[in-house]
Amino acid sequence: MKNLVLILVISALFTGVNFAQLKSDLAGNIIKVEDLPAERDLSINDFSFQQSSNGFINAQQTVPGVAFLSSAILPGSAQAANGKWARAGVYLAVEAFSIFYYINRNNVAKDQERAYEAFTHQEWSVVAYSQWLIGYYDNNGLSHDKLDQLRTMVGGLDPDFSDTRNDWNRVNINLLQEIERETDLVCGTCGSGDFSHVLPAYGSQQYYELISKYYQFEGGWSDFYAENVAVNNPNYNYLYDNKGDLASPLFLLGAERADRFNNNYRRAGNILNLLVINHVVSAFDALFSVKLKNAQVQASANMMRPDSFSLTLHF
Repeated sequence: MKNLVLILVISALFTGVNFAQLKSDLAGNIIKVEDLPAERDLSINDFSFQQSSNGFINAQQTVPGVAFLSSAILPGSAQAANGKWARAGVYLAVEAFSIFYYINRNNVAKDQERAYEAFTHQEWSVVAYSQWLIGYYDNNGLSHDKLDQLRTMVGGLDPDFSDTRNDWNRVNINLLQEIERETDLVCGTCGSGDFSHVLPAYGSQQYYELISKYYQFEGGWSDFYAENVAVNNPNYNYLYDNKGDLASPLFLLGAERADRFNNNYRRAGNILNLLVINHVVSAFDALFSVKLKNAQVQASANMMRPDSFSLTLHF
């Protein structure tokens, strides 16, 4: 009798230990076993999915809006949280490349722009251009009531091609612009009208752009000035060069250098479009991925009806 009681006690203890171990094994992140009242049977409602202990990662995995915002801010982040490593890697790689390329092209463009500006400070002078404009008036029989003021201002001056920024203080830009606005076009095929542009404010972005873009300003370049204006070249007729037939090598070089840094600025701007696209695509990819996963989980849960659910426990 004592042996029987001892066997029953040992069996009860062994069964209790194994059931406790089973509860421990099942009580992870996937299934939870609840203590049940003795008066009812085990059902599917006693088992539930347990969320990750990390609230933000769990939200990226289960809440479409959070996944959307996460990948919109950092492309690939929600994909990584959901274990989509290949897609996360693609989005992050595109992001890293785009940022690097933008910074690189922008820095290159700035360096080229500064070099171009330094180039113009040695090769284009507003004094030279003003003297060309006076010659244009004189040789084409034109008149302007302010022309003599400009003539007095620059007459007898030599352009300072060591640093043409010094010439900015020698020519009143407002006076020059007033004359330019009322200057007639005189050329073989350009028809009637006035100059299409005026010299922008000294040192402005437009100033540097226009002097190597429009043939109207070719008279300010040092090689053109030296060949035609400074020596009063009798073979130069001072007609408006609307086709660039007389554009000097320095004018063309300036145009090429300006085009070079502008192209790099455009490339940097274009890569920003890729950055935006990468953020948008990654965000919507994360949104739809989480929605699809949630729909699949819901469909699976609906299939697990209590009347078709069975659980086998092995002790």
